[in-house]
Amino acid sequence: MDFASILGQYEDSYVGNAVLGAISKLFDRDMDLLQMGIKEETIASHLAHYLDPYFPDLHVDVEYSLMGEAPKMVTYDKNPQKVFPDIIVHMRNNKAAGIPDKQANVLAIELKKDTNGEATDRDVAKLRAYRRELGYRHALFMRFGTGAAAGTICQCKWINAH
Repeated sequence: MDFASILGQYEDSYVGNAVLGAISKLFDRDMDLLQMGIKEETIASHLAHYLDPYFPDLHVDVEYSLMGEAPKMVTYDKNPQKVFPDIIVHMRNNKAAGIPDKQANVLAIELKKDTNGEATDRDVAKLRAYRRELGYRHALFMRFGTGAAAGTICQCKWINAH
């Protein structure tokens, strides 16, 4: 199944179509970055920018490292570790506003380039921990094609909490 089907047929069609729309804009407007094989952080920042209009009442952040005032920590290995999700859609300072994590933490995305040889397992484990421990409702892993494969997504997978 291709990435557009995976995203478009997701159980929460709004979230799936928002990600699909943001990817479409990334491919339309920033294909040169993917062709050049630019850093993953740059891809994430552009994708986050294109996601932002789909979530007007929330924040779309890249490498966001806090839960309130404390470092964002999850246990995806044996010990709790500080984490920096590539992209999150959330409400900042939700605890101060009395809003539970389940309402405030909407989407966590981890992404890689096809040239990154790291296994997917570590990112999937982190995404499961984001859902399980931090209350994210949705979690997504994607691997973007670069260079000659720019404009493709080689891996696209929604991650459950278990």
